[in-house]
Amino acid sequence: MSRQPRAELAQVVLQEARRLVADHGLGALTARQLALSVGCSVGTLYNLYPNLDTVKLHLNAELLERLAVAVGVADAAAGGPQASPEQRLLAQARAYLAFASTHLNLYLALIDNRPPTTDEPAPDWFLEKVARLRRGVEAAIAPLIPDGDEARLERAATTIWASVNGLCEGIVSGNLARVSGTDPNLLMEELVATLAAGLRARG
Repeated sequence: MSRQPRAELAQVVLQEARRLVADHGLGALTARQLALSVGCSVGTLYNLYPNLDTVKLHLNAELLERLAVAVGVADAAAGGPQASPEQRLLAQARAYLAFASTHLNLYLALIDNRPPTTDEPAPDWFLEKVARLRRGVEAAIAPLIPDGDEARLERAATTIWASVNGLCEGIVSGNLARVSGTDPNLLMEELVATLAAGLRARG
């Protein structure tokens, strides 16, 4: 395995990292276990990626890309620009929740908030993956933001995305079920309706 071309082996590492996390959770992703799964030495692993945080970063970037595609498909199915902001937001939020539920361990790894081993900011290519999700929300709520205020549009979209993500985390982790027996889909509908109503009221 270690004799494969570097780029090909790097992809195999990510594939095995994805499998380990999907099957066993983020705690299973150790350098030793990953190298064993790939069939290479730990030294070879660190020649491809400087540390496990970098592996996680690439893994999360891949997941964000897949999530953005799923959300985009749902938005288009709801009617895209021809649909109301509420319809578009709800379609996106439902797709977000469905994706998180289907890919539970990978999603929980994505939202893991433990700090990385370095103080370096996230690279631009990773931030672009995050921004793609936000831009989908921006497109949905643009009719509710007067005068094309781009700064406010970005703030509102970021707030909505963070709210949906927070509710998703509470639902899929099971923590929310401990305090509420309400259907998760109804909770998501309530969140979206409340956020959209707030934007309409502010004008």
